Amino acid sequence: MSAENSETEKLRGIVEAVLMTAGQPVSPGKLTSLCKGASGKDLRRVVDELNQLYAEGDHVMTITEVAGGFQFVTRKEFGPWVRKFHDRSQVRVSQAALETLAIIAFKQPVTRIEVDSIRGVDSGGVIHTLLELNMIRIVGRSEGVGRPMLFGTTREFMTHFGLKSLADLPRPKELEELLAEGERKAHAAEAQTLGEGAVDAAVEDETSEEELEDGAGDHDSEGDGASIDDGADDDVSDDAPSNDDSPEEPAPTAESEAEVGDGQAAPDDS
Repeated sequence: MSAENSETEKLRGIVEAVLMTAGQPVSPGKLTSLCKGASGKDLRRVVDELNQLYAEGDHVMTITEVAGGFQFVTRKEFGPWVRKFHDRSQVRVSQAALETLAIIAFKQPVTRIEVDSIRGVDSGGVIHTLLELNMIRIVGRSEGVGRPMLFGTTREFMTHFGLKSLADLPRPKELEELLAEGERKAHAAEAQTLGEGAVDAAVEDETSEEELEDGAGDHDSEGDGASIDDGADDDVSDDAPSNDDSPEEPAPTAESEAEVGDGQAAPDDS
């Protein structure tokens, strides 16, 4: 056996042993750091050789590339027996959760408000469920008002759906239309909010103008009323008899004074 073949056999054994004992996908970079002198191209060649050996020997195991790394998996036809033995049931994801998960996967990082705008309903409960299933995670906070949390998918999401990377996500026409419709709704809602602000401002300006006009009208009415009152006073003054036309009362005479004096009781001297 040549030295080259010996090195290849050793590299193949290292990769097989690491992947066999790893509980999650192992990235090519991690394998490269373990296998000094091996390149990424060498590692992929070794993985292909191992898979060929497994296929020729009718093994139940195979190496697949998922979530940005390599992982041992059982062949699909043996899946039901493996799950039954380990008493594991597949993760059941509702239609609403799948829809929310697809939106987050395509739009990440994305806020809950953006997801709600696209779906047209509140997604708080669904997002909480996806967090518990470790399908999504909090990746940061938005710079917008209130700094809402941003959500993105996890490696568990890619492993569960057998994706090498997010680039492998399918883009069905229906989902593209859903995302486009959601964005249109979000823009329409924003425009409506701005429009309502402009209408409110216009109403306030119009109200202010009407109040000014009403105030001016009231002032004019008060002036007109004063003129009418003045006219009424003038008419009353014209119709009332003057002091010159009224008969004078005669001045009391000495005789009347004497009559009054005679009519009064005399003082009692007793």
